[in-house]
Amino acid sequence: MRQPIVAGVDGTSDSLLAAGWAAAEARRCKAPLVLLHGHTPLAGTSRFPAGDADLEHRAARKLLDDALAWVREHYDEVPVSVDLAAQPEAKLLTERGRDARMIVLGSRRPGPVTGFLLRSVGLRVVSRAVCPVVMIRGGTVHRRPQDSEIVVGVPRQEEEAEAVLDFAFQAAATRSSPLRAVRAWSLPTAFTYEPELLRRSDEHGGLEEAHRQDLAALVAPWRRRHPGTTVIEHAEPGPASEILVARAASAQLLVVGRRSRPVSRYVGHVAHATLHFADAPVALVPTP
Repeated sequence: MRQPIVAGVDGTSDSLLAAGWAAAEARRCKAPLVLLHGHTPLAGTSRFPAGDADLEHRAARKLLDDALAWVREHYDEVPVSVDLAAQPEAKLLTERGRDARMIVLGSRRPGPVTGFLLRSVGLRVVSRAVCPVVMIRGGTVHRRPQDSEIVVGVPRQEEEAEAVLDFAFQAAATRSSPLRAVRAWSLPTAFTYEPELLRRSDEHGGLEEAHRQDLAALVAPWRRRHPGTTVIEHAEPGPASEILVARAASAQLLVVGRRSRPVSRYVGHVAHATLHFADAPVALVPTP
């Protein structure tokens, strides 16, 4: 059986948009879809009488059933099921992500500072999930041009780039979309001195050309595996986060790597910045 796509549902319009994006992705990948909701029972605490436990469960079940009915109405060909558990949502999503193709979550962005990262559930899932996590911006996903390119930020290290490129090329192939592979670079400082890179830049006409060659070498194996995918290799000087956010403005999906550290919520400054500012769905792929 194919790995499922898991969509977190919490009753908000943003999570319903995420469920719709996940259903469309499941249809493209011919994968099953799981709508998941976890809740921490409040009945029996000082604020809620013990008799309200059943009421809580019925409300959570209705929330999932409404989302299920909506998905079946709009994506009737997608095999979809629901998963309801009385445990913290972040923990449940992280556990289910061990066997999932990806996790899809909704996020509203009321301003440049109050992004989804201020929600503990999203932050915990993004930082701890072993599978890719896709964040859907509430209100913007339906305005994305479906024939636009997919943008991927390519890490410099081969072992990090492998997972990110694998996800990005598969996403581009299933959509028949062009893929823009982006490498940001900057002038070396006393703290980033790389003699080998400088030697190669002297031989090949400058730092930009050296970075272009490095990017081409990383992308080459994936070009061979996906010969039908149009690939644009893009090397540009400047901060990676700013370049990726700018490119995401007209993209249907932005793919970036994020640090995989189960004991920490830090996902890397590039992942953090794109989650806050990129006006596109963002796929965060765990890297070594």
